[in-house]
Amino acid sequence: MSKSNKSDTPFQLMPDLPTWEFDALKESIRLHGVIIPIIKDESGSIIDGHHRDRACRELKIKNVPTITLAGLTEEQKRDHALILNLVRRKITRKQMREIIAAELRRTPDISNQWLAEIVGTTDKTIQSVRKDLIAGSEIPMVDKFRAKDGKRYPATRLYTEKEKQAERARDALAALGDDAPRKAVSLKQLEREAKRKERLKQPRGRYRKPDGHAPIRLYHSDFRDLEEIGQIQSGSVDLVLTDVPYDRKFTNQFDDLSEVAARVLKDGGVFCVYVGVIQVAEAIKSFTRHLEYQATAFSSWSGDGSVIQSLQCVTQNTPVLIFSKGKWSRTTRWYNSFYNEAAEQDLHQWQKPIADVEHWLLSFSDTGSVVCDPCAGSGTTALACHRNGRLFIGGDIDKDAVRLAQKRLSQESHSAKEQLKLSTGKPKRNIAQMK
Repeated sequence: MSKSNKSDTPFQLMPDLPTWEFDALKESIRLHGVIIPIIKDESGSIIDGHHRDRACRELKIKNVPTITLAGLTEEQKRDHALILNLVRRKITRKQMREIIAAELRRTPDISNQWLAEIVGTTDKTIQSVRKDLIAGSEIPMVDKFRAKDGKRYPATRLYTEKEKQAERARDALAALGDDAPRKAVSLKQLEREAKRKERLKQPRGRYRKPDGHAPIRLYHSDFRDLEEIGQIQSGSVDLVLTDVPYDRKFTNQFDDLSEVAARVLKDGGVFCVYVGVIQVAEAIKSFTRHLEYQATAFSSWSGDGSVIQSLQCVTQNTPVLIFSKGKWSRTTRWYNSFYNEAAEQDLHQWQKPIADVEHWLLSFSDTGSVVCDPCAGSGTTALACHRNGRLFIGGDIDKDAVRLAQKRLSQESHSAKEQLKLSTGKPKRNIAQMK
């Protein structure tokens, strides 16, 4: 049996298992898998589970249940390792005194009460070992002891089942640093926080009120004020395509949103809206007060998704509700689902991939159509309209999001101009022509 180098396993505080006991553990893992997750810190160092890790390596098992604890001090990691091991192992009196002695040599100023709580013994036992070490000049006599603080293990706690997930967790924790949430989180939540931090670093530029005659107009505006600010005429819009916030606060505004959509849409115009899974029933109830319900479609993906805690349901799609103002008048055939190969969330927490938005845009509008997005976010609908020959007007209540969206559109336009220059520029003469 291969043994770990102690310098590489700073939190393996207990002696190695006897050969027969390790072999029994290894056989159990071979038959039943790892039942108790291995605990690692944010850098991948094992806090608890060295023997399980060694057994998995020898069995060539790659995907092991892992709990990542981030934000602990070295002292707290050692305390955690001791507590977990002492709970599971049968420790003799001699082994207990050896463990206590090792901890006192490392931190002689730790209080007897605190160390007793960590190792699960009495402060009298701690004091007895302390006296022996002082008598042998192994530790100094101290006047003040370091007591336990009020909080225990304020860590970021994350459970993963696959090695790639654990690597993603470590990457997200490295990006977050001290900003990592000190609580139990999912991998998706952690990566979302890391992306949010990256988004906040991005330069946003200035907000510029659009020219009233521009083909793409994006305003800083609450959706209820957009008609006035953007001078949208009643019955002038072919398609309202939007992605609303997936929270209860905005669900209460569905009636207002449906009224706005009903006013600005032409007769036969389409209202296409992404909603949260738990919002579907309320959305249909609210929107059908002013519009005609036609269908429920889906935007889907593979991999992690948000969890509906009450149902313990992991969602891998976003419902897309389709309504019309009056009778359905479109004759173009369309497909009621779109599968996303990859996420695009570098600008906004709920940003949708451009290909996803283009699917619904091309399904429910034509070249030259007027499209409105009253909850424009990072401007994906605006960008899709710019690329596909639609007129656009929209807004968002988040000024930072609008500034980022305007910068995104500006960069797109600048890139298009550069491409135009390259395509119309004079070709360079080759060497033969120059002679």
